[in-house]
Amino acid sequence: MTDHPAMLKGVAVSRGIAEGAAYVLDDAVPLAVPRRTIDDGAVASELARFAAALDEAEACLREVRDDLERQIGSEEARVFEADMLLLRDPTFSRRVTEHCAARKINVEAAVADVVEELALGFAALDDVYFRERAADVRDVGRRVLERLLTHRCEHPRHLPDGVILVAVELLPSATARVNLQAVRGIVTERGGRTSHTSILTRSLGIPGVVAVAEAVRRIKSGDTLIVDGMAGSVHVNPSPRVRDDYARSQAEFLAYRNSLAEIVALPAETADGAAVELSANVGKIADAEAAMLFEADGVGLYRTEFGFLVRDRFPSATEQHRMYEAVVDRLRSRPAVIRLLDVGSDKPLSYFPMAEEPNPALGRRGTRLLLRHPDLLRAQLEAILRLSATHAVSVLLPMIGAVEEVVEVKAVMADVAAGLRRAKVPCNSGLPVGAMIETPAAAVLARELAQEVDFLSVGTNDLVQYLLSADRTSETMTAYYEPLHPAVLRTLHAVVEAGRAAGKKTSVCGEMAGNPAYAELLLGLGVRSFSVTPGEILEIKKVIRAASLARARQLAARVLTLRTVEEIKACCRGSGVAFAAEL
Repeated sequence: MTDHPAMLKGVAVSRGIAEGAAYVLDDAVPLAVPRRTIDDGAVASELARFAAALDEAEACLREVRDDLERQIGSEEARVFEADMLLLRDPTFSRRVTEHCAARKINVEAAVADVVEELALGFAALDDVYFRERAADVRDVGRRVLERLLTHRCEHPRHLPDGVILVAVELLPSATARVNLQAVRGIVTERGGRTSHTSILTRSLGIPGVVAVAEAVRRIKSGDTLIVDGMAGSVHVNPSPRVRDDYARSQAEFLAYRNSLAEIVALPAETADGAAVELSANVGKIADAEAAMLFEADGVGLYRTEFGFLVRDRFPSATEQHRMYEAVVDRLRSRPAVIRLLDVGSDKPLSYFPMAEEPNPALGRRGTRLLLRHPDLLRAQLEAILRLSATHAVSVLLPMIGAVEEVVEVKAVMADVAAGLRRAKVPCNSGLPVGAMIETPAAAVLARELAQEVDFLSVGTNDLVQYLLSADRTSETMTAYYEPLHPAVLRTLHAVVEAGRAAGKKTSVCGEMAGNPAYAELLLGLGVRSFSVTPGEILEIKKVIRAASLARARQLAARVLTLRTVEEIKACCRGSGVAFAAEL
């Protein structure tokens, strides 16, 4: 704790500036879970308590959802339906039952063990999106444990107006238990850009900073805080000069934010009339709900891994069909690109043992792995084909390294479709197929791949790291992981041109697509389809609508002649590219 001015650094997850008094929450205090041995005769009664706790927890979630709907509206409140699905996931119930019966332990201990196993499984993954799902699992588990331990449902907590919430980890249910209209900003020690809470804060326009080390220890209730949701900083008891500077910045940002709200229903097109497709990246129902809040054109990347990671066995084709349908149903008939399962030794499944590899990022994953396990591939293709009879979906093949991989998957898909037709199961036998361009091999073969698929999708995160031999998860390689590297931009331009020459759409996803600083340059390189996280849609649309396609092409033409990153950055700044200060 400090009474003196201090600046704490973290990660910005919701843009904006907020000043207010700190209100420190204690929700992260672990529950005291009893652990005892039970005999065979007590198992049934323990499981009956578990069933009752699930019912009570679901009722409480519905109450939370209804209260949130009264506060901020129905669309935002529906993100809690994802928690309800996780709460009722049969794998969760089965694993708790097995732990209780096989280990002869009380059901509270069984729930705690299963939740921790699932959460640790997510937290160990390299993909930041899936690491952050650990918070969702812990949130649902805490609700069940609260019912088992106290048999009560916490009601909304009324806070003083204008506070900044400070917590170790602000779980979705905790967010819903406060009167959000009173909250000006959020600061946490844990969390990330793709968590429920971050999506919710962005939809509400509440500035947020996460990953602030020791925030709860260093901030006390009543401290004056300034939350800078652009720079990812938190000023504790700032000086009058700092407060005056931020007051001016806040006024400027509010004017900018108001201009964003005005474009929600407007099309994504450049100032000189070029139409641009602006879709969302999703992984579960809550993401799809958020995408519709910002009027996304559809889903450009549906990561299917989440439904596999929360289970202890491979879901059947029928289970997968239900899982995908629940997400796509939220899209109001807009199209969705469903990526096949992208796991491997760097993104493992606990029930899918694979040999350890010395360099997992260069190991067997994505399409290569699926082709080695045809039963898994066929089940997923069957689920998507069945969904294609009623929804506008397409399938995307991850981590492609050769044309023959695409040909082989298409052959399997044709065989699965034929089997469905024989069984009188409706499906779209012309289901569109796309290839992800995220390896140097795929980029070099883009023209050949474009002849085999219906569309291309550039995964910039992996493509940048593979092109530059710079691990994007390594702090020591941060300086080398540079999206504006000449090799990256020339490769991206070549891929887009390959798609254009074949008459095939090329979409760009990943962090590069969602960064406003790159949007105009990407337009100049020929990109006409972006897929970004829901919270980034309006900012990207703002840049697109302000951009001139003619000017963007001139910028790209100049950039493609340059030899160094610094020359490219200077060129972008000199041309007045939107958000160039972030380059």
